[in-house]
Amino acid sequence: MASVALLLDVDGVLCPFAAPDAPRDHWPADTWRVEPIEDLLDVEWSTAVVDRLRDLTGRPDVEGLWCTTWTWRAPRMLGGVLGLGEDWEYLDHSGGRAFAEVGWWKAVRAREALALYDGVVWIDDLLDSWRDELAIEGAPAPEFWPGGRLLTLSPAPDRGIEPHHLDAAEAFIEDVLG
Repeated sequence: MASVALLLDVDGVLCPFAAPDAPRDHWPADTWRVEPIEDLLDVEWSTAVVDRLRDLTGRPDVEGLWCTTWTWRAPRMLGGVLGLGEDWEYLDHSGGRAFAEVGWWKAVRAREALALYDGVVWIDDLLDSWRDELAIEGAPAPEFWPGGRLLTLSPAPDRGIEPHHLDAAEAFIEDVLG
């Protein structure tokens, strides 16, 4: 049976960065929430995003994985507040290198996921910046980039995931799983 991993970042993706006049019209206004996380910080997200992600990762052949600097905090602290990902594994950032290198720890985890799954959806707001940095440095694109088994989605950090990102993820998953 085919399988797909969905690697999800938090800041700038699931929870857009607060910015003056940041548009939030891409999800219904009544779905936006702001909640404190263990009295540490407030996070903003849309319940519509969580519902769509829950639908995608609720399939028996799709596994949600936290790929975020939140590490263990994502399932333990954020998952319960959002109602998403409390039982997801988090991917550790140890063993990876700096952002500007091909060995960026998140890229290492995406490559590792490609060895285990038939397809990988990687959603991170820094993906486009990372690719741009690699190009400026003259570094080659990662060998695992081509081939159609990896879908990378890089939302604008002040908007986070938008419907078209999740539409693309859903179409990719359907294509991989047949």
